[in-house]
Amino acid sequence: PPAFAAPPTPPTNLRIVGANDPGPTPGYYTTNFDGTENPLSEGGVWSNSGGDWTYVQKSGGLAYGTQTGTGGYDDSYAVLSGFATDHSAWGVVQIDPAIDRSCTHEVEILLRWADSAGIARGYECNISFDGGYAEIVRWNGPKGDFTPLASGYVSGGLKNGDVYKATVVGNVITIYLNGVQLARATDSTFSTGNPGVGFFRRACGTTRDFAFTSYTATNN
Repeated sequence: PPAFAAPPTPPTNLRIVGANDPGPTPGYYTTNFDGTENPLSEGGVWSNSGGDWTYVQKSGGLAYGTQTGTGGYDDSYAVLSGFATDHSAWGVVQIDPAIDRSCTHEVEILLRWADSAGIARGYECNISFDGGYAEIVRWNGPKGDFTPLASGYVSGGLKNGDVYKATVVGNVITIYLNGVQLARATDSTFSTGNPGVGFFRRACGTTRDFAFTSYTATNN
């Protein structure tokens, strides 16, 4: 089958934030990040219980981090709940035309994520705004404890409207841009957890420089 497919036909009780909102459906969630929240919650659907990492916020149809860039690996993240072991997630990216290119800016799709006070673990699938790298990284729990698993890059960089996707099936994690595979890793460390979203930057520019305009997660 093709590497990237459109979301499945939504069930009648699908939660679409900003439209009719009858309540969440286990194993499927989609949002256009309408409204303003800091931290991102959307009725309690999103959470961040780690304590050592920063929150995701939303405004103006964008989701983005709250990092200052001076706190080390305190990535901003938010995670969903109620998903099966195998799941996929994707987001549409937006890059500010005036983005400060002097330092790192990443958006992240999180897979099999779980957290508690002082612990955040799972698979971070990041991509840089200029396409210079896309990585699959295992977070092992404590802040700053991570293991790179695979990497790729995007020739020509990213543009507004690109779709960044990550999937986990069994012990295989794969990342795609617009349906083109960028990297694949095999890792059996984590067999449970949920999808999420994250952001990372160094101390330049603003938190809105590189953002998601929408996000969807689904069971595989």
